[in-house]
Amino acid sequence: MNRSTMSLGALLAITSVSVNASAAGFAQEAAPAERGSAVASAATVAEPIAPLPADHPLQEALATITADDLRDYEKWLASDERMGRCAGEAGNDEAAEWIARQFDELGLAPLGDDGTFLQHFDFRVRGGEGGKMARTQNVVAFWEGSDPVLRQQVVVVGAHFDHVGTAKSLDAGRIGRATPADEIWNGADDNGSGTCTLIEVAEAFAQSGLKPKRSLVFIAFSAEEQGLFGSIHYCANPAIPIERTVAMLNMDMVGRNEGKPIEMAAIGTLQNDLWRALVAESHPAAPGLVLDLKNHYLPDSDHSSFIDAGVPTTFICTGLHEDYHKISDTQDKIAYDQMAQITRFATALLWNTANSEAKFVFEKPKFEPRGRGKKLGVTGEGIVAPTRLTELGLSKEQGGYEVNELIPDSVGSKAGLAVGDVILSIGGKALSSDDANVSLRRLIGGAPSKQDVAIVVLRGKEQVTLQARWE
Repeated sequence: MNRSTMSLGALLAITSVSVNASAAGFAQEAAPAERGSAVASAATVAEPIAPLPADHPLQEALATITADDLRDYEKWLASDERMGRCAGEAGNDEAAEWIARQFDELGLAPLGDDGTFLQHFDFRVRGGEGGKMARTQNVVAFWEGSDPVLRQQVVVVGAHFDHVGTAKSLDAGRIGRATPADEIWNGADDNGSGTCTLIEVAEAFAQSGLKPKRSLVFIAFSAEEQGLFGSIHYCANPAIPIERTVAMLNMDMVGRNEGKPIEMAAIGTLQNDLWRALVAESHPAAPGLVLDLKNHYLPDSDHSSFIDAGVPTTFICTGLHEDYHKISDTQDKIAYDQMAQITRFATALLWNTANSEAKFVFEKPKFEPRGRGKKLGVTGEGIVAPTRLTELGLSKEQGGYEVNELIPDSVGSKAGLAVGDVILSIGGKALSSDDANVSLRRLIGGAPSKQDVAIVVLRGKEQVTLQARWE
């Protein structure tokens, strides 16, 4: 998951994500009062969910899904040998080839370059100076539908497989530092878990021979941590025309927080509450899961690229945790039994979506932050280019974030921030030039409460110190 790409309304206000506990079934937001509006915060709890009937056509496919399979995939994908799977590096390339082999052995058809599973692209490396470019690849596979007409349409299911590399990689959002014993950020949950689930879902369809009416496209995205580049590239260069893509399911970080509600965002991207109906139809495949349905979304993973392309999308995630983007995100902490239940649910959701007779009508819901962390109140694309900072007489190590918009009555507004200010430091700690966006969020999150905190900004050619206060 990539929190550094979030640059739409109040993104820098977000430093944490919370979920609402509930009893069995849905922890559901109330339906919006009008189409496209933000959902209400009141929640309702459904009755306990009955399991699928024993004679349901999905049962053979669901029987192939096991926690042991997922554990075996994680052992390979999140091992030290993959060196943190940073896009543009050898460990990432090895992972892409391995995922392609899994798809090939399952009998899925390739949809990449020149008859392969790999869709290559170039991207600008995050954390580098001078526009350094690198090359990486998505892994794209196809499972043809059964209906002569509807199989021309596709449902995409995706998960990014890259992570943030090692201490020697250019910083793609690493948190914490290497230790004498470990310098590899393995990314077992982010997003080894989603990738392993993607493969297990593909296996469920392939081993059972189950073919829904519409076709399925399985995509393992690369360079998500660099800026959602894999999904952006696919949407601009789709293997199947994007207008024939009726829906997309994204899975990112689905392996932790056992027993807590499973977050499902962007439910509001389908009109007439169709996602909610499909979720309700699919829930009996994993009746023990508690699903927290959200109409709104954050542009923090690959679902955002499909929403921008006008594709109805939903996003499954088990939420943030203390090991996010740290060396400690390791495979021994994955909740494999719960992950198997999420895989069962995702398989059923794909099946029901691909078989639905309903009309898929996209609606972009309001972007709305979910976090309850400290908020500064600055928004927009604010990262200042290193060359501009140098021109302003600052060092290469100094990062800057320009205030493009300021939320009225916010902490930043009350402190005296103004549009055009370039934020240089908070609480005596300078923003990093590697990624000022991530650096600013960390400094906001770490600022003390109930006391004045110094914020140094560049206003014109002068440095000005303001005092902010988070209550």
